[in-house]
Amino acid sequence: MKKGRKINEESRKVLSLLLEKGAMSIGEFTQIHFKGEMPWDHRSVFLKMHDLKRGGYVKGREKNNQSFFHLTPKGKMQILKYLHLEKLRIKKWDGHWRIVIFDLPESLKKWRNYLRAELKNNLGFWPLQESVYITPHPVIGELDELLKEWNLRKYFRYLTVSEIDREEELKLVFGLK
Repeated sequence: MKKGRKINEESRKVLSLLLEKGAMSIGEFTQIHFKGEMPWDHRSVFLKMHDLKRGGYVKGREKNNQSFFHLTPKGKMQILKYLHLEKLRIKKWDGHWRIVIFDLPESLKKWRNYLRAELKNNLGFWPLQESVYITPHPVIGELDELLKEWNLRKYFRYLTVSEIDREEELKLVFGLK
């Protein structure tokens, strides 16, 4: 898998299985049947694992003459983000907007740029201004955990509001009625 390339549905299935099972061999993958699909053959699983390994999403190890694969931290984060976004799509909106305001110093510019992308692409936020983001989804808890882990919590403020001007525009952005 080339760097920067998006993960396709088949790769998500592999990552989801590894998240659920911990580690699996190629042989174990060939035993799995997805509804409405042909079972995977040994070669296609091997190629998929090779792509995911090159992308840094999985690692392999040998045990009893078999290759077992498990998620890397990058792979785990990728599949958890995807599952989180899927969960957001099916939840009913509670009518509240979550707003994140942050001000990271220039010395943390790389983090600032990374967090902007993270908020927009993986946590379902929309930029109101350069350092002000909004979402209708209840994701502040997840964001707070990440920020504490990265020692960046002190640069962020959270707001939950029930009214905001130009709300109809935001509802269109998020596909709300």
